[in-house]
Amino acid sequence: MSAQPNPATPVAIDKQFLLAALQETRDIFLNSFAGVTEEQSRLKPAPESWSVLDTVEHLTTAETIQLKLISTRRTARAADAPNREHAFLEMIPNRTHKMEAPDGAKPIGRFATLGEAAEQFKKTRAGVIGFLEQYTEDLRASEVKHPHPAAGMVSLCEMLVAMAMHAKRHAAQIEEIRDRLDLK
Repeated sequence: MSAQPNPATPVAIDKQFLLAALQETRDIFLNSFAGVTEEQSRLKPAPESWSVLDTVEHLTTAETIQLKLISTRRTARAADAPNREHAFLEMIPNRTHKMEAPDGAKPIGRFATLGEAAEQFKKTRAGVIGFLEQYTEDLRASEVKHPHPAAGMVSLCEMLVAMAMHAKRHAAQIEEIRDRLDLK
């Protein structure tokens, strides 16, 4: 008996796909905390858990670091380097496997309010989208060191997939926080 073929055809990850994913996950992320008050944004479902504000701070900080890396720290990528774009597309938003944030992206109270953090996220994501819109080279020909040690060296394309899916991951986390705190 032979194995059945996988009916799912992998999506083509190109510039247009990445732009759409970055725009879509921006909206998903921002909508995840729509209607949360400043007071509610500071509540934690457990002492060791993050609040909504902590989560927005983390994503905003991580994305600011990543934008700087892709803008200024690219190096040539070996032609035989592994391609993990589809793996990142599936793994990063999956919250069944918890990951600890690198120290530089952990929440430490960088933003006084949820509104301030949200505005910085919007500004940073607009910078990422603008960077990609203007980028004319092969997205797989250069690489950067991802700030999370689990990722290591990633192509520019992999980094952009990771950024989009990271927002989706933390939108789900905010939904979990809201559910646990009954913040509808």
